[in-house]
Amino acid sequence: MGIEMDSKTLFYIGVTLGFIGGIIATLIIVKVQSLFASGEVKKLRQEKKTLEKRLQEKNKYINEMIGHAEKLAVDLGKQKPEKNQDR
Repeated sequence: MGIEMDSKTLFYIGVTLGFIGGIIATLIIVKVQSLFASGEVKKLRQEKKTLEKRLQEKNKYINEMIGHAEKLAVDLGKQKPEKNQDR
């Protein structure tokens, strides 16, 4: 009976240590993945800021070009009646 108790005890100790080891390994893996994920999130946030800045610059440029086009259209509109009156 002494040997049977020892083998059962060793079995339960092994199961318990395996369970604890599995939990520790899982926690380590989760922590490592979160470190990589947070780095990826940081990169994506920086990329988003860069893209938003570029979009604002392009919108500003487009608005300037629309303003120039409107000014040219007004100037051309003023010039055409004068040319028609000269004919």
